[in-house]
Amino acid sequence: MAEPLPARGYAIRSAPQRFIEIWIDAIGGFLFSVVMPIPLYATGEPFRTGFGATEQTILATAFAYGVVWYMGRRLDAFPRSTLHGYLRYVAPLAAIAYATIAVVLVLLRSEYSRVQLFGSGILAMAWLATSARLRARYLVRHYAVMPTSLLGTMPNVVTCNWLDFADVQSGGMRVDAIVADLGAGLTETELSALANAAIAGVPVLDRRFIVESLTGRTPLGGLTPNEFGALLPSRQYLLVRRVIELTLTVLALPVLLLALLALAILIRLDSAGPIFFLQPRVGRRGNVFQMIKFRTMYHGAAGPSFTSAADPRVTRLGVVLRRYRLDELPQLVNVLSGDMSWVGPRPEALVLDQKYVRDIPHFALRGIVRPGVTGWAQINQGYVHDHDEMRAKLEYDLFYLKHCSLWLDVVIVVRTIAVVLGGAGAR
Repeated sequence: MAEPLPARGYAIRSAPQRFIEIWIDAIGGFLFSVVMPIPLYATGEPFRTGFGATEQTILATAFAYGVVWYMGRRLDAFPRSTLHGYLRYVAPLAAIAYATIAVVLVLLRSEYSRVQLFGSGILAMAWLATSARLRARYLVRHYAVMPTSLLGTMPNVVTCNWLDFADVQSGGMRVDAIVADLGAGLTETELSALANAAIAGVPVLDRRFIVESLTGRTPLGGLTPNEFGALLPSRQYLLVRRVIELTLTVLALPVLLLALLALAILIRLDSAGPIFFLQPRVGRRGNVFQMIKFRTMYHGAAGPSFTSAADPRVTRLGVVLRRYRLDELPQLVNVLSGDMSWVGPRPEALVLDQKYVRDIPHFALRGIVRPGVTGWAQINQGYVHDHDEMRAKLEYDLFYLKHCSLWLDVVIVVRTIAVVLGGAGAR
C-alpha cells in the first residue's frame, strides 16, 4: 500500500517558466547573426535615406534567420534530434532557406549584399548549433515522479532529474512537471495531491507521454486498443505528402537514372549475376510486393535472410553500396508504383514478417502506412533482426505513426543524409 502523502498539496511549486529561455535564444541569435554584422557592410544609417541594397539585405537576413530559427526549434522538439551533431541537421535547412531567399531576390532583380546574406547564414548556423548543444548539456529539468516505484524505470537522460513526489512535496521544491502513471490506479490521496499540484500551476504528465518524448519510442507495455486511433496519421497529410514525393521524384529522375545506370555497370563488372535483387516484402495493410535493390551478394550464395556484420556473401562493391545505402536507390521504382514511400517503417521480408507478427504483439500495426526507403527506426537504431531489437524497432515505428507529420519527416530525411554520408550502421 502506498504511503500517505502530506495533506498540503500546495507545497509543491512550479519552476520558472521555460519560455524565457526561448525568447533569450531567439533575440540573442537575431542580434548575433543579423544586427551585429550591419556595421561591416552598411553605408550611412540604414532606413534613413531610402530603401537600397543595405536595407534589402537587412530584411532578407532577418527573414531568413526567422525561418531557420523556427525550423531549428521544430527539429529540437523531436527526441534525439539535437543532442549529437546538431550542425549536421541545421546546416542543410539553413542552406536551403538562405539560397531560396537569394534566388527570389535575383528573380526580383533586387540589390543585396551576397557576402552579408550568406555570412549571416553561417552565423545563424553557428548560433543555433551552439545554443542547442548548451541547452542539451546544461538545461536540466526537474520532474516529481509518482508513485515512487516508477523512479527506477525512468529513462536515464542527463538533462532530466527524477525526484520522489513525496520528497518534493514535503520540501516545497520547484519542479518543471509531475510525472505520474495515470493508468496504475492511483489512490485517492495521490489523485488529490495531483489535483492540488495542477491548481498550483504545475503540469501533470503521464509517464508514457514523457517516455515517448525522451526516447522517441512508444512503449509496448501498457499499449491499449484505445491508443490505436492515435496511430492513424492524418489522411490529408499523407495525400499531400504523396503528391510532393511523386513530384520531387519525377523532377529528380534525370539525376537518379544516371546514377542507377552508372551503378548498374559497376555491378555487372564486379561480379557475375543479375544486377537487381528482388525480394517479397510486406507493405501497407499486409500487402506483399516485390522490393527492388541492387544485388550486393554473390549470385547463388546461400544463408539466412538477414545479413550479419562482415558477411562473406557480400561482394567487394556490395560493401560500398551497403555502407552508403546506394543499394536502396532502385526502390524509387517502388515509390513511383505506390508500394513504398521515401519515409516510413522499413518493410520486412515476407518470411521474417510472418514470424515477427506471430511472436511480437501489435507488430502488424506497422502496416498502417506505406513502408519507407528510410524511417524513424532506421536512423535511430540501424540494422537489427533479433527478437528484443525488433521489439524496440516496433516501438520506434509506433512513435512515427503517432507523430507522423511534415516536421518529423524532415527530421528523418535530414538525419538520413547524415547517416548516409557517415556510412554508419550499414551491413
